[in-house]
Amino acid sequence: MTAINQKPRIRLTMRGGQMVPSTIKAQFEGGSTSRRMAGKGAVSTGPNGPIARSLPLLQARSHNAIRNNAYASKAQQAYVSNLVGDGIIPQWGCKHIQSLWDCWALECDADGIDNFYGLQALAASSQFEAGEALARFRYRRVSDGLCVPLQLQLIEAEHLDPGYSHAFTHRLIKMGIEFDAIGQRSAYHLWRHHPHEQLTAAYNERVRVPADNVVHMFRRTRPGQLRGVPELTSVIIRLYEIDEMQDATLSRQKLAQLFGAFVKRKTGHDPEDDGPFFGTQVSMSDGMEGLSEFTPGGIHYLEDDEEITFSTPPDIGANYTEWLRTELLAVAAGAGITYEQLTGDLKGVNYSSIRAGLLEFRRRAEALQAQLIVHQWCRRIAAKWLDVAVTSGALKIENYWANRTQILAIDWIAPRWQWVDPLKEISALLLQVRAGFKPRSEAAAELGWSLDQLDAAIAKSNESADQYGLVLDSDPRNTSKNGSLQFAAKLLADDPEQED
Repeated sequence: MTAINQKPRIRLTMRGGQMVPSTIKAQFEGGSTSRRMAGKGAVSTGPNGPIARSLPLLQARSHNAIRNNAYASKAQQAYVSNLVGDGIIPQWGCKHIQSLWDCWALECDADGIDNFYGLQALAASSQFEAGEALARFRYRRVSDGLCVPLQLQLIEAEHLDPGYSHAFTHRLIKMGIEFDAIGQRSAYHLWRHHPHEQLTAAYNERVRVPADNVVHMFRRTRPGQLRGVPELTSVIIRLYEIDEMQDATLSRQKLAQLFGAFVKRKTGHDPEDDGPFFGTQVSMSDGMEGLSEFTPGGIHYLEDDEEITFSTPPDIGANYTEWLRTELLAVAAGAGITYEQLTGDLKGVNYSSIRAGLLEFRRRAEALQAQLIVHQWCRRIAAKWLDVAVTSGALKIENYWANRTQILAIDWIAPRWQWVDPLKEISALLLQVRAGFKPRSEAAAELGWSLDQLDAAIAKSNESADQYGLVLDSDPRNTSKNGSLQFAAKLLADDPEQED
């Protein structure tokens, strides 16, 4: 039966004392306008409208939370240390190029403070805190004495004004980013100085910087999204409410410990006649208009027509700890890290549970390393560096432009993960390699090495051991798995009379 011949289902409803037919309309409850869903997310928006309106305030609140909230600060530290650690290092195919890169990595910071890997961490920190990281390529003179005449200047995301939008005949500026006629990014309109620094506010101006000279890193969650938002965006309200709740709980406890005793007395009664007492005596002096201040542990005297009434706000009491844990679980989920990383609380954690949580987190971290740090940040910088190195004469490469793509096929080695249980995990890795289920190159990458780098380090170690006559259990040329067989066989081959 075709759809045109299908008839809607009919049900009867009571109207005006009569049963009348009513057509049932199937729908998703989440897409309904019933009482439960009335007013909840009913406004449809594009990917950039809410960001343009809310980004400055989101950034300001994220900055403030990380400055003043211990959990927000810890979330940022966990994010950066796991994504970048001590650096995501490129492995160039040519030793000459690698040597020049290692030299430039020490002097690449235009501010003269960090090396390349410190700038990686700073960029990841900015992306977490403000939603995006920006850097400008700064070209230098050959006479400046740099190994490659290029440096990086990291700037805060506030230099790119999300409220700056204009439409022209053949170009469009949206949220500070200029697009050409085919929709490609052609320029960034950046404030010359930080817009919130009062010292330079009077003579600040926007500068049009070609897109080829800007690195813009942000996490895109919707097609067409032009700017990023802070990683704490979905939990920023919870962080502030946790602070308020903790302040309120602390104030309640302080208030509970404030009072010693209240004594009602008749007018004209001398409190000194009451005999010895403990604590601090607090009485009203002549001319005072009632008791307005309490002293911890004090004895406060009231007139015969006065009484003290305290408010009794609701108290979650014993549930406070569980409430806080629940809120922090939500904060950790919104920040993209585990609860244990956020709080350092390992109560009730065992090997299996923490490893399961870390594996889930590491999958996300590896995706961000590949798609965000390497693709948007490192790859752009390495390509620009190589071009400048060749054009400035710092590198001599035959047929460079024809072979540029192959030269830029770099292995970026992320920091190795620390083991939860080294014995179990190394044993599992060894079995995978020996069974042929994992190549040595992949195992080396998990340990933070490229295969060439690892083999070179092993060869250097073996050469040193041979030079000094060392026989190590880790050297399979001389020792077997049990530490003795191959060494004994070698002695026997050298001197058969030592068979006994």
